[in-house]
Amino acid sequence: MGVIHYIPFHHNRWVYYVSLFILMDLCEYIYHVIMHKFDFLWKLHLVHHSDLKVDVSTTIREHPGETLVRTSFLMLWVFILGPAASVLVLRQTVQTFSNIAAHTEFRLPKRINRIVGLIFITPNLHHVHHHYQLPYTDRNYGDVLSIWDRLFGTYAELELNDTILVLIPTWSRQ
Repeated sequence: MGVIHYIPFHHNRWVYYVSLFILMDLCEYIYHVIMHKFDFLWKLHLVHHSDLKVDVSTTIREHPGETLVRTSFLMLWVFILGPAASVLVLRQTVQTFSNIAAHTEFRLPKRINRIVGLIFITPNLHHVHHHYQLPYTDRNYGDVLSIWDRLFGTYAELELNDTILVLIPTWSRQ
């Protein structure tokens, strides 16, 4: 069943797919915040943040324990929301391309980033998240959409030369 069945007009294909895509993106935002806020989970997620140079390979740098936690959360979201397999395939495909793009060394020009970044996570925005210092590491948690960061006050921008691509891994959140 799932929450989707409580959304008006959910029988309309567009309402169904768009609603579930947005809700699943919110769930991924929540998952990402949780991975940063609990020390035992942060230690797993830190593997992703400890890449010495943010590039496409950073996308798949993940502790096996985080893979288990992430998959468990995904199963929880599926149970709560009730998406069809076709929604999951669409969502995971878009998420994969978005995550690869966010971890590239490529940066968007400032004006394009400002426009695209109103809705979507861009490489510029995600590189702020991979900054080596707080509070920037705890900003821009968005997965595909940047709207959650704006809505929940975790949005941040830095000038291109202020986003550090060479990281200094730390084990402490203090």
